[in-house]
Amino acid sequence: SMAVQLTADELRSMSLFESLTGALAKDCVFIDNKVVFIVRKGELGKAIGRKGANINRVRTAFRNKKVIVIEDADSIEEFIRNMFPKIEILNITLHDRPNIPMAYVTVRSEDRGAVIGRNGEKIKTLRKVLIRRFGYDMKILSKG
Repeated sequence: SMAVQLTADELRSMSLFESLTGALAKDCVFIDNKVVFIVRKGELGKAIGRKGANINRVRTAFRNKKVIVIEDADSIEEFIRNMFPKIEILNITLHDRPNIPMAYVTVRSEDRGAVIGRNGEKIKTLRKVLIRRFGYDMKILSKG
């Protein structure tokens, strides 16, 4: 259950996304030069489409933004894994700190760069998404 107030812009973008892909967007957030869509569990394939046809239509519609699509999940652990579909997550530890709870996510050292992104752009975006969706911040640890 997302207790986020959606702006008119986000709502418009979600209905555009749905009309272009046929997948249900549960949330949409604009972060810097990116637009992040969270799609209903099980609908990521539909959102991407055959040979990427659907997601390419979305990218054309939002041509000045980088489009990121994340499949929703019931648990925070599953959601974090969905945020990094190409990365092997070695461990996730949840730490309930008084101010903002933290998810410590361990990846292989060689995957750290891919997780963090250039100048930390990717992780900064995904941290905001995780805070919005589950109320947890995220720290990346690496091993090996």
